[in-house]
Amino acid sequence: MSGDEMASVNAALLQMAAKIGGLESTVATLLHTWTQMEAKASEGRKDLHQKVEALRAEVTTMRGEVAAATKDIAEMKPTVQAVQNVQVQATGVRNASRWLYWAAVGLSGGVGWIVTNFVDIHLKR
Repeated sequence: MSGDEMASVNAALLQMAAKIGGLESTVATLLHTWTQMEAKASEGRKDLHQKVEALRAEVTTMRGEVAAATKDIAEMKPTVQAVQNVQVQATGVRNASRWLYWAAVGLSGGVGWIVTNFVDIHLKR
């Protein structure tokens, strides 16, 4: 082999080495990027899992609160119905009392008129 051929082979080998080094650098960069993305994805999945667990805990708490509220409402229902019945009865009593009051006023006026007429009739005789 001549010196020119050796130089050309050496130049080709240097070019190949440079390209292999570039590929190695690119692979290392891709590997580093992939590792970072995987770590971020793992952190994201961890955060999502924590949020789902917190939501599940809140739903469980709300389920208990709704059950307690439903029980309380069921216990209060007869009392509320009794109060409503008493209100209706009180309205009826108030109306009846008004009618009785006005009837008593009318009757007392009528009795007064009768008495004055009766007294007038007997006093005139």
